Amino acid sequence: MGFAISWLAVSGKESQRVLEELSLSRTGESEEFPESSLTCAPLQEGWFLVFANSLDSPLVSEQALSNLSAGCRVVSCQVEEHVMFSSATGYDNGARAWHVEHDAQQNIYHLVSTGDVPPALNDIYASLKKEQDAAGGTEADVDYIHDVPVSLAKAITSFRHDEDIQGADAGTFEVLQQEHHTASTKPWWRVW
Repeated sequence: MGFAISWLAVSGKESQRVLEELSLSRTGESEEFPESSLTCAPLQEGWFLVFANSLDSPLVSEQALSNLSAGCRVVSCQVEEHVMFSSATGYDNGARAWHVEHDAQQNIYHLVSTGDVPPALNDIYASLKKEQDAAGGTEADVDYIHDVPVSLAKAITSFRHDEDIQGADAGTFEVLQQEHHTASTKPWWRVW
């Protein structure tokens, strides 16, 4: 078993507005871990998290993130541990600023980046590459490079999907639901 998840964190926009723009609403339920399909939680330093228990959530599509990031900053992360894929992407004020991706199906050391990547990437990569080398490189039974995008997203937002939120209480994750729309008022990000 492994994670197959997507999440986004927003800085510079009020949490209720984030949910409205994503056509999501709070259910009034909460949970200690994000086990429901969609949840949200406040993070440190004003970041707001929306977590989806699916890899290809439409909430983290390029169009959705671009629209959501108008007037603010958004970081998204996707993790698929069954095939050891991970990515992190940053958006600033409506435009994609950077992207970092690892796909072990390409190569255990596979890592591509585009845009103006945050400076923390260099140190994160150097540290994890050193661990990968020490574990046996391409012959290792572990994939440390998979953690590069995940660690970069955490360095910016303070959130990592497999760690507790610092300073959080039990029930930190609020369960969300997709707002129901008629055919003429479906969410702006949904094309079908």
